[in-house]
This record gives sequence, structure tokens and C-alpha cells, in this order.
Amino acid sequence: MDKLSEKKRAKLNELKRKLLDGQHVQNRQLKTWLGDDALKEMEDDWESQKSIRDDLASPPAQIEEYKKRLQKLTLLHSRAEHYSHKKRNAAAEDMYHQSEALAEELIEYMHEILQTDQSLQIWFDRLPDENHRGLTPASLPQVINSRSRYNQGGGFSSAKQSKQEVKIGAVEQAISALDEPQVMDDDTAAHIARMRSVLKRQE
Repeated sequence: MDKLSEKKRAKLNELKRKLLDGQHVQNRQLKTWLGDDALKEMEDDWESQKSIRDDLASPPAQIEEYKKRLQKLTLLHSRAEHYSHKKRNAAAEDMYHQSEALAEELIEYMHEILQTDQSLQIWFDRLPDENHRGLTPASLPQVINSRSRYNQGGGFSSAKQSKQEVKIGAVEQAISALDEPQVMDDDTAAHIARMRSVLKRQE
């Protein structure tokens, strides 16, 4: 690795440390060390992230229906647990049976909508247990944008990144690129020339 690449790596690692520490790094600094193309790619990635956020805020109708049914089931199950703690066993047992029946119906509904449109799977944190073990809110798939304590994450939401994470990814990609020899095109040569000028001013 030549002197220029070593200095670039050192600067990129410094920027990465700042980003990981939660410090703000301006786009003009990133432009200097990433280059125009990499900066444009980073900005495109952030636009995609904003699109993901918009999509997460507006789930399809089938997902909203699943979520509504799950909330009803969760409320019924919570009431059953309340009655159980109060030693009102008959009422608790009846509500447990009702919530389990709703859970079975909900799993059937989930299978139906996924058979119709498999892309809806990205809206769930997991698939239902094939053996139907545990028909409780904790064991049922959760919608990924819900605030339920049973939400295990994943699915569509796993693609969501903060702006800071997008910047870190761009810097890490630039660091990795230093280890991959590439054929130098005119744009790359011009970028290196600009970097040499920046480095010279810093000496």
C-alpha cells in the first residue's frame, strides 16, 4: 500500500471512530475521503432508508387486520392471567380457551394471507410454530413495527438503518476497497489528484 492509501486509510478509520462514537461527520468531509461517486451512493442509500421508513409506517391492510386481531387476543389473554392471579379459576380457564381459539384462527389467517402474497412475510418477526406449541401472545408472530414486548425484530425492519449507520457503512466500504486492487479510470485518477492536493495542504 502506497503512502497516499495509508493516509487515506488512517483518515477513514478516524471518521469511522467518530461515527461509531456518535459524533457528527459532515458530508463535505465524507466527500473529501470517499469521493463523489461513493458519496452519491451513500445519499442514495439514505433515500432508500427513508422509503423503508415510509413503508413501515403504512402496513398493508392484511397486516393491519392481523395486528388488530392479535391485539384483541393479547387483551383477552391478559385478562385470563389477571383472573388466574385472583384465584377466579373458572373465569380464567374460560378466557384462556377463548384466547387459544383466537390464536388458532389467527394462525390460519396468517397462512391464508401468506399463501396469497408471500411478500407479506417480511412484515412478521417469525413464522408460526408448525406444531402449534403455545397459543399465547408470546409464542405468536408479531408485526415488526409493533411495540409489543414479544416482538423479536427481523423481517422488513432489519433492513432499517439510521443515517449514522449508513455513513458508517459507506466508510467501511471505502476502507475495504483499499484492499482490492482496481483498474484506475479517469474519475479515480482525478479523485486521487484532489486527495494529493488536500494531503499536501495538511502537511
